Amino acid sequence: MRNILTLVLCSLFLCTLSAAPRRVHTIGDSTMSDYKPAATPKRGWGMYLQAFFNTDSVQVNNRGKSGASTRTFYETDNLWPSVKKQMHAGDYLIIQFAHNDEKCKGEDVYIRNAKLRAEGKDTLTDMRGTEPNTTYKMYLRRFVKEAREMGVTPVLMSPICRAYFLAPKGHDSSKNGKINDEGRHKLQSDKGQSTKDKDYVRCMREVAEEMGVPFLDMTARSQELYEQEGQEFCMKNYFNCGDKTHTSASGGMVIASLAYELISQAPELKELQSWMVFPSGPEYTAYAQRIEEAGKKAAFAAEGTPFETVIKNEELRIKNLEFSKKGFIAAGGSWPAGEIDEVANRYIEYTIAAEKKKGLVIETITLPVRAKGSNGMNLHINYGFGDDFSGVTTIYENTALKKNKWLTIRLEQPILVPAGQTLHIRVLPWHDSNGKPQAKKYLQLGGLKVTGKKLR
Repeated sequence: MRNILTLVLCSLFLCTLSAAPRRVHTIGDSTMSDYKPAATPKRGWGMYLQAFFNTDSVQVNNRGKSGASTRTFYETDNLWPSVKKQMHAGDYLIIQFAHNDEKCKGEDVYIRNAKLRAEGKDTLTDMRGTEPNTTYKMYLRRFVKEAREMGVTPVLMSPICRAYFLAPKGHDSSKNGKINDEGRHKLQSDKGQSTKDKDYVRCMREVAEEMGVPFLDMTARSQELYEQEGQEFCMKNYFNCGDKTHTSASGGMVIASLAYELISQAPELKELQSWMVFPSGPEYTAYAQRIEEAGKKAAFAAEGTPFETVIKNEELRIKNLEFSKKGFIAAGGSWPAGEIDEVANRYIEYTIAAEKKKGLVIETITLPVRAKGSNGMNLHINYGFGDDFSGVTTIYENTALKKNKWLTIRLEQPILVPAGQTLHIRVLPWHDSNGKPQAKKYLQLGGLKVTGKKLR
């Protein structure tokens, strides 16, 4: 009787496991990642992908990260290693990178730095750049191989286009404009030779063919959409966030619908297709509205003892930055050229620890900031938990801070810090350099003040 009961319990346990929703993990850069609607108008397409899956069967785990390249995502502790902890056999992994791999104009940054050292010049501090035929392919292979070793099905999806339209000829309408090579992730070599050797999309396709991985050409599909809609329409409706790379809510939603289309047409993804749905217009609108509402201010009704703390500059931790009386500047004394987004491994960090047996709720965060000597300073404020910076969330974005003018950032951003956990708040600065490294441009910070309640 005991053996029969054991068999029954095991059968019920296995049924429960089989009924548990599978996961679709998405890894990539800022064009995919989650954003807090209260912090920025940017929206990554990964925020909307869940709307195209039956929630009883599939959960989308969007782990796209602003500023990530294949190298930095793979090598940063709170990114790829933490995604692997969340993956299980039977899951799917969608991989989409290139925007930040291009930071060294198609050259691997380590090779570029070796050349600069040989010439007696300052080296680059932005370490994201990969060469498409070598290091970019190498990291893609690593993602694929390690996912398969865990029983996870990898899918390579090429990056969305940038809205880099060619200038219309003559008196043609801007709707006749085409996306240029750089917008399609084909970079010109330094010597003006053929662009074939710097084509990130081609290189991703070659890895897919080599390793027998489904390849979804989002670059071609987004190019087709943008050229069909026209430059004026795209910039007004899809790219109204201040640049030609990051999409708005409308842009993120339409890219998510293209992802659904590409997945539904891939013969290798029949199992994934069986869990997909296409929401009606009202359903999709309601889904997007829930995302917006979830990102707005929420109130904690927790009872506890009020507290206030100020963390001074002398108490913080910095990485890949230099600090002096003038302020913070990138390591090496100048901001690298060509940056349009945060660099995940360059930050100023503040920490707040909860007691071992009592959690706390952060209610407000206040931070005075100033850009010294330039209007081109930008920053994100992110938070995460523990030494691996898990649960990373962007809660503030400011692009092009006004030079020499103090701005007091005040965030009414309730954050629960569980007992025994440490909250890490990171300020991630970068600089619009207009194609040239920028020296003598500083970010200045006052003390970070935090208020909240220590829970009873």
